[in-house]
Amino acid sequence: MDLTSWLLHRTPVRPLIAAMPGGTRARIAVEQFARQNGWRLALSPAEANVLVVAGPTTAEIGPYVDQVWSTIPAPRVRVHVADGTDAERVLTSITATLHDVDLQRGEAQQALRTEELPRSRHEQHSSAHSCGAAMHDDHASEMSCGGAMADEHGGHHGHDMSSMELPGGLSMADRGADRDGLTLDQLHVPLGPVLPDWPEGLVVHTVLQGDVIQQAHVEVIGAAPAHDRLPLVARRLDSAARLLSVAGWADAAARARVLRDEILAGRSNADDLSRWARRVRRSRVLRWSLRGIGDVLPRLHHWLDEIESGYDTDEPSAHGLAELLTGAEFAAARLIVASVDPVAHHA
Repeated sequence: MDLTSWLLHRTPVRPLIAAMPGGTRARIAVEQFARQNGWRLALSPAEANVLVVAGPTTAEIGPYVDQVWSTIPAPRVRVHVADGTDAERVLTSITATLHDVDLQRGEAQQALRTEELPRSRHEQHSSAHSCGAAMHDDHASEMSCGGAMADEHGGHHGHDMSSMELPGGLSMADRGADRDGLTLDQLHVPLGPVLPDWPEGLVVHTVLQGDVIQQAHVEVIGAAPAHDRLPLVARRLDSAARLLSVAGWADAAARARVLRDEILAGRSNADDLSRWARRVRRSRVLRWSLRGIGDVLPRLHHWLDEIESGYDTDEPSAHGLAELLTGAEFAAARLIVASVDPVAHHA
């Protein structure tokens, strides 16, 4: 056994889930399989070695997925889970494929050839849309990646600077007046549609000045069919898990996903749900972290009430996601998006 083979056989599986519109149940099946097999989910392509496409793909969203795949370093494996019923069959083969020396050497050569090809304008556009997945919570990196989109959204006002590039091929930023009337740089930073803990098919186009989102435009790619919608309590647990994960409380998020899966399997326990909800509601650190970020905390508490009662009540109005994001700090954008029921995006 050579060194490459020895290292490959000791490489842990790190899947990155690319959830497609209509792929909620497929994503849940992947999360459940990963948890049962001790796989830690990747938070960015840089730390992933498996790309799991969960749900039906379309020509519209396919280029974004391909761009994320191109940023995952070898050794790597790409699989497609069409729905929850085929998850175990598809995912069981990942370890053997990842540890296959000949396959991974070929994959590394293919990845190298792909990197050397000049990218078309469309591929650059796709890259900027999905680059948030590569950066996750790295603010500076996301701003740099989004800066490449300046030409795509209106150009540079008053000057033809399209030929000017910063190191790394990034375009120059726009300039415009901020809310205080000062002329500052404007960066166009799209978020989604392939991001961990991100609603399926959602793209948020933002215009940043400093750390403040001056403008936001919401785009939804594809539509989630009615049969993919979860029952109320399971849906609220899924949404709460997404929000808690983005907020950094991984343990509570993981427990929410376990409770969600038990409900979907018909093994729900009211005492377990109440115990978890009380723990989340009483967390002082969580209240401190979310206080003042729009209506994030009230919406989370509303979900907790519905999880305990099992009844669908009037949810605090989101006032439109774009409106919520406009004027917010960029660091809060992921929390605001995670606090809005994904069903509302596809309504």
